[in-house]
Amino acid sequence: MIVLAGNNAALLEGLAQALSHTGHRVAVTGSLEDAEEFLASGPLVTVLEGSLLTGADSAYPFVTRALASGSAVVTFRESGEAPTAAPGIARHVLADLVLPLERNRLVALAEHLAARARVTGRVPDVTRQEPPAS
Repeated sequence: MIVLAGNNAALLEGLAQALSHTGHRVAVTGSLEDAEEFLASGPLVTVLEGSLLTGADSAYPFVTRALASGSAVVTFRESGEAPTAAPGIARHVLADLVLPLERNRLVALAEHLAARARVTGRVPDVTRQEPPAS
């Protein structure tokens, strides 16, 4: 599962469609509090809008819980915006993307992480199942 959290609903919907076309389950939320509910399921990637990480009081504990659940953390911002994550949080982030310009990079990153998870045995390889013999 991939969790997308941010304020731009149109952008998140486009990302969700792009990621779901590659076979990923995607959950879209508008806040860290809503995204917190999905951490128990151990998402593969948690993609957060950088502006959600400006308040270190709630952002740092969320990022550490996401990492503890086995999720990679990716931040994004829109074109022309400066990175907003605090340095203590930024060092835990796998990538900081400018979306929607780097949408294909996000999809490739999710695919790579899914492949690594299958190789290490974290998730079963459901993409290569053969149909039962008749």
